[in-house]
Amino acid sequence: MNMLLCAVPILWAAVSDYRKRIIPDWTWIAVLLIGGVSASLFNTPYIPLLERILGFLLPGVSLLFFAVKYGGVGGGDIKLTAAMGFSFGLCGLVVILFFALLPACIYAKATKQKSVPLAVFLCVGFFAYVGLSRFS
Repeated sequence: MNMLLCAVPILWAAVSDYRKRIIPDWTWIAVLLIGGVSASLFNTPYIPLLERILGFLLPGVSLLFFAVKYGGVGGGDIKLTAAMGFSFGLCGLVVILFFALLPACIYAKATKQKSVPLAVFLCVGFFAYVGLSRFS
């Protein structure tokens, strides 16, 4: 249920990031709230709280570091990634990023852009994660 509810804001963030290069705040807030509600009320899927906190902090801090040092990563990308890390845990986010970052790098090389609409690729990674989780 958590993944199904998160699909709408993640898809909206992807479309908005592709068209306007802006990720609306409501999208990452919705993903974060859905993750919080699923963690506290339903506990499905079971993801330990520590893994959720690490999924929130580690990618968020890492992307913030890259944004400050190298540029090319927007604040919306950082917030959306952190919210997804909390909702799906660190292990889930690793799977999402695995399927998101390779296509993002290929897109950046092919289009010769320094900045890419990361939410589009996070959306691709999210749907790959959903598809893989159906089989486990």
